[in-house]
Amino acid sequence: MIIWAAVAIIFLIAYIQIIRKAGYSGWWVLVGIVPLLNIVMFLVFAFSTWPVTRERDALRAQAGYSGTYPPG
Repeated sequence: MIIWAAVAIIFLIAYIQIIRKAGYSGWWVLVGIVPLLNIVMFLVFAFSTWPVTRERDALRAQAGYSGTYPPG
C-alpha cells in the first residue's frame, strides 16, 4: 500500500509538471479524476493551442523571427 501511494504521488507530480510546462494551471490534474470529464480534458488539451505556444508565436512575431538560419 505504501509503495502504491509513493508511485501515485510521483505520477501526480509528473502530471502537474507536464501541464504547467504546457502553460496551464497544475490544478487541471484534479479534473483527470472525474470520469468522462477526464476524456474531454484530454481531447481539449490535445487539440487546442497551448498557452505556451501562443506566447512563443507572439514573441516570434514581435522579433520578426523568420524560421530560417541565419536570421534575415
